[in-house]
Amino acid sequence: MKKCPDCGMVIANQAIRCPKCKFDFGESTSTPTAVASGTVATVAAPATGVATGILPMAEVTAANVDSFYADLKSQISKRSTEFNHFIDFLENRTAWLSAPAEKEGPMAIEKGLLIRSVGVAKQLLRIKDTLMPQLDDESAIIIGLFHDVGKVGIEGKPLFILEEKPQVTSALGLSLNRTTAPVATPTFTVNSNLVPMEVGVRSLFLVSQYMLLSDDEAQAITYAANTSALKGVPSPYTTVLETAINLQKNVYENHEAIANYSFSVIAP
Repeated sequence: MKKCPDCGMVIANQAIRCPKCKFDFGESTSTPTAVASGTVATVAAPATGVATGILPMAEVTAANVDSFYADLKSQISKRSTEFNHFIDFLENRTAWLSAPAEKEGPMAIEKGLLIRSVGVAKQLLRIKDTLMPQLDDESAIIIGLFHDVGKVGIEGKPLFILEEKPQVTSALGLSLNRTTAPVATPTFTVNSNLVPMEVGVRSLFLVSQYMLLSDDEAQAITYAANTSALKGVPSPYTTVLETAINLQKNVYENHEAIANYSFSVIAP
């Protein structure tokens, strides 16, 4: 057995990285580094010589989200039966794999919901050992991946519907767009045929039909994106998930924030 020089945790001799603070025994101890692979897209803040235990975030994009998603699914073992039944429902009977995450904005794109959900789950796994080591990895994946799943709507009724652009008819009877300027991203409207419900409530409604959740998991899924509704009494699960959501939405989906505040990101 050996002791980690940064956090003092006793681990097996063959371990190459501390499971608690992520100290890498294979790297020089003179300049700690958290990057295991890939190229850092932006320069991190000046080194202090103290390891934080939080790895840089790998940017989640439409090109690599399927790979990251498959990796997250493979890590579920204790609740694999119910988890896989829910995944089968989502992938084959809803718009889970293609739905946008919002009506307009950077994630108002195909796979936007999956990109954000995978990103939040990865953020939560990345920071939980520092902020809340009591949170089990599987629980972190479940609440991170499914906190916004209500945005798929229900079977046969997606929440977001692509907004059709107005058209005019030419003298020859041909349909023409009113504007010829290119549109950067599509915009969506909310499906009026769905029973109105908060996204967090719909997320819990969907997940709980397939998976047995703890009280902490249920609250986190329902309220992490809207903690003000809890009137100051969020559980630790909800608080750390809220942090992961805010990091993903406000920082890692915002290239200007990454550049201006020197956040390190592993390029895809």
